[in-house]
Amino acid sequence: MTWRRPARVGPEAAELLDAGVGSPAEEAEAYRLLEQVNLRLGGYRATFRALEALLREEPAGAPVLFVDVAGGDGAFAERLVAWARGRNRNASALVVDLNLPALEAAAARAGVLGVRADALRLPLADRSADCVHCAAFFHHLGVEQARALLLEMCRVSRRAVVVNDLVRSWVATGAIWALARLLTDNPLVQYDGPLSVRKSFVPDELRSLAHAAGATEAPDFRWRVFRQFPYRMALVGARVAPTSPAP
Repeated sequence: MTWRRPARVGPEAAELLDAGVGSPAEEAEAYRLLEQVNLRLGGYRATFRALEALLREEPAGAPVLFVDVAGGDGAFAERLVAWARGRNRNASALVVDLNLPALEAAAARAGVLGVRADALRLPLADRSADCVHCAAFFHHLGVEQARALLLEMCRVSRRAVVVNDLVRSWVATGAIWALARLLTDNPLVQYDGPLSVRKSFVPDELRSLAHAAGATEAPDFRWRVFRQFPYRMALVGARVAPTSPAP
């Protein structure tokens, strides 16, 4: 722990939503509030900023398939589809999650399908999606699990991998603690919100994780980290086309 940021809390500190604590109404409200956080505090912007270059390289009207890992109720996947379609791309999304009620909600969204599966064992062929995306989930994982998930996302992606998450800091922890109490009396949100920040990585940690994975099993990806005000970031891996051998 330093004056700049708290020490990272490990995955053994379970969030209530993950533990299945709370009523269906409290869980649904927690997802609605997460949507507002993504909308108003940079969550969506972090991903869309990272994907601009990907879409610029695709011809207008070309199909684009997003896979949203641990995508919950599909709110983020629906935004991805709408954002890409607004740029004249024929986009669709597949949400992968273990939560059945959330997947039912996801399947009701425009351009979105859902499949129940473990994030570390995606039921998809190699390079079968254009972009594999994951938002606000990596902080649930230990370092080795995060590395394994990143490699699994690389396996499935044809073009790009995007990991969108919170940035761990004292300021973010305090801000989320206060916002959770101003916005709702939902115990899931009030407990899980600050804990999520304490469990999150910082940009250098995500970058190091990606480079370590790339040095061994995903060497054809090049990595960047974008910071998004106030406390979001996106790790972006772009698959590099193989260089043709000299004649």
